[in-house]
Amino acid sequence: MNIKNNNNWTIQQTVDLFKLCERARGRGESLTVAFEETARKTGRSVNSVRNYYYGQSKTFELVPEVAERLGIRPAGVRRDGFVPFTQSEVEELIKNVLTAKGRGKSVRAAIFDLAGGDAKKALRLQNKYRSVLRSHRALVENIMRSLDAEGIPYRDPYEKQSGGDNFARLTEYIAALDSARVGKFLSLIEKLT
Repeated sequence: MNIKNNNNWTIQQTVDLFKLCERARGRGESLTVAFEETARKTGRSVNSVRNYYYGQSKTFELVPEVAERLGIRPAGVRRDGFVPFTQSEVEELIKNVLTAKGRGKSVRAAIFDLAGGDAKKALRLQNKYRSVLRSHRALVENIMRSLDAEGIPYRDPYEKQSGGDNFARLTEYIAALDSARVGKFLSLIEKLT
């Protein structure tokens, strides 16, 4: 059943989501399986479902009577090892990505290096990087001032790319491609010339 407003969850949808999560956990599966199934059924994104689940989990922890009345067992309302970033980790992440971009690397390549090739960790780092750029501009600008003071080259993530910097953007795009896609890209360029 698709719904028009993704912010409005019915009680039944909430109960169904928690039952799917409990079942997935009981089978030793990732909760992502339940989030994906709920996303398909409701027309929401997987991330929206995940965020709703963890938000409701916290509510049910604070008011367990509501969970009980809905037939949601507290065992099914457990959050798995969320570890927030420390302030120094955030600052180091931003500094590393900005300086890597100053050396011509793409954001993805810089983050993949920081994650040591671990795709799950890379996704977590990339999400945090994007979130900090979007929501904590003052922190990013402070880090850039610090890099200026130390004489360390970096790339300002808020600087608009002008049409004159197409070569740098093209290089960054190519660097983010896997080897198979690089080959396809180069053959396309060859056909155009």
